[in-house]
Amino acid sequence: MNEPMNTLACRHNRHLQGVTLIELLVGMTLAVLVLATAFNLFTSSTKTASDLQNRNELQAELQIAQNYLAAQVREAVYVFPNNTTLNLGTGYTTKRPVTGSWRIGSAAAPVLAFIKPPEDVTVNCPANENGCYKFYAYYPVLRSYWVGNATSYNNPGQDPQNDNRWVLAEYRANYSTPPLLSTLSSAYTPPAGGQGRLLLDYVQPTALALAGTPTLFVQQDAPAPANVQASGSVSVTLNFALSRQLRGSVMNLPGRGASTPAADTVRAVTVFPRNLGSLAP
Repeated sequence: MNEPMNTLACRHNRHLQGVTLIELLVGMTLAVLVLATAFNLFTSSTKTASDLQNRNELQAELQIAQNYLAAQVREAVYVFPNNTTLNLGTGYTTKRPVTGSWRIGSAAAPVLAFIKPPEDVTVNCPANENGCYKFYAYYPVLRSYWVGNATSYNNPGQDPQNDNRWVLAEYRANYSTPPLLSTLSSAYTPPAGGQGRLLLDYVQPTALALAGTPTLFVQQDAPAPANVQASGSVSVTLNFALSRQLRGSVMNLPGRGASTPAADTVRAVTVFPRNLGSLAP
């Protein structure tokens, strides 16, 4: 029996009309899901690549700064012993993270100070600074304070998420005449004209460290009297760790987890100054 003409006409009209509204909505929904999945994969891979790049940059900066400081300490002719109080003057480059004075051995505001010999003994000081003994000090400053006051060449840039991190500063001053051992008192003011500069950014402050984490500088003094130093009698351990908050997540170097021992949350290098004992009494 032949199919009625009106039924054939309906089928022909439906074919000419294309997809129905429901079919169109289903197709659009599937397309949106596919695009959303692709977008999430793209943004996730982009974030992963960006985080990896930032971690590598922090890793390189930490390594360079620690190697540099270790080389500086290795050349020291004198390392200021624990409990020495330092008067580094005022200004943003010497602003202590907590109240009080800079004191060697402090955990809340660690500081390391030493004297290096002339780089070139054939030139005269102070006409040529390469012929001068130099005072060096290294210490942390609150990042928000440093950024809020630093000049352009010394300013790492605004980063409000990390205002509570530290920057590591280097302070240096030249001696116009060779320092005498007898003048290096337990309350010491370095030569005038010293300047501070940025050495390392995003240093992990004590407040963010795990309980038991070694402080930034750990110093083993010479036997008493501590100011009479000989080669091998003093050691300085540099315990570096960086911490940066980025896009809602915290990046720690070295990395750490819930079960990481506190001692493993820093990169430690121990240095023995090799020129100790060469200062005149």
